[in-house]
Amino acid sequence: MPDSILFIAVARQQGYSVQAAQAALAAVRARLAEGGVAARRFYIYRTGDGGVGGGEGPTGEALGRPRLLLAFQSADAALSFAQGAGLGKSPRLIALSLSQALAALIQRPVIGALLIAAEDDSAVALNTLPSGLRIERATLIDLLAGVTP
Repeated sequence: MPDSILFIAVARQQGYSVQAAQAALAAVRARLAEGGVAARRFYIYRTGDGGVGGGEGPTGEALGRPRLLLAFQSADAALSFAQGAGLGKSPRLIALSLSQALAALIQRPVIGALLIAAEDDSAVALNTLPSGLRIERATLIDLLAGVTP
């Protein structure tokens, strides 16, 4: 079963057509290729509340500030960032496909963007994010809306 099926199913649940989802996914993949991102899996630090990126509070209500889904192309880079940023001695990571990361982006309005960290950005400073390729939620929604059902 192709990985894209998940993203297409979530996009359809959000009211977009299969064609729109396929076109949006192809556009994102092309952008990743242009940016030199070749990873098939991404690694995301899991927050203590059990959610991906910590986008929701205990009652399921979205928190007031927009969230960023920070993804790394390798588990080593994700762990290095988490440890360097002081996110814990034993950071918990989850592996996500591109389809899963994009599905989370459109399902959770509180997540404003997906940032795929550049692999060569090994410098970690406190309170800073690594450089990388950023996919805004609004841009993904625009891509989905660009193809009429």
